[in-house]
Amino acid sequence: MTGQRPVYEVTATREGDWWAIVADLGEREVASQARRLDQVEPMIREAIGMVLDVDEHAFDVAVTPVLPDLSPEAHEAIEIRQRLAELQGRLGEIEPGAVSELREQLTVRDVAELFGITPSRVSQIDRRGA
Repeated sequence: MTGQRPVYEVTATREGDWWAIVADLGEREVASQARRLDQVEPMIREAIGMVLDVDEHAFDVAVTPVLPDLSPEAHEAIEIRQRLAELQGRLGEIEPGAVSELREQLTVRDVAELFGITPSRVSQIDRRGA
């Protein structure tokens, strides 16, 4: 598809006090390192941009941390937290419209009960969606 931004697969593996970062560019790899996981994406973006001679925001990266041996519960907690963040993002997109729609038929308190939030939060969301 033309106009679609390239996406580079990136792995980050903990080695001592550092994350070793490797990006797969297809025909070659680009490597970098970062002290913390939140620094992985900016570091590898900079490295990819330099190697390809493009702006570091002209592409997307999909970072996969390679985690040490963890319990099933630890893996599950990470997966649930990531899914929760995705769901919260989606809720933020659709909630104002849903609240406005429900407010046409129900009281603030009824909407609050349906959403499991306070009536004042319903009013905040309803104002934001208007």
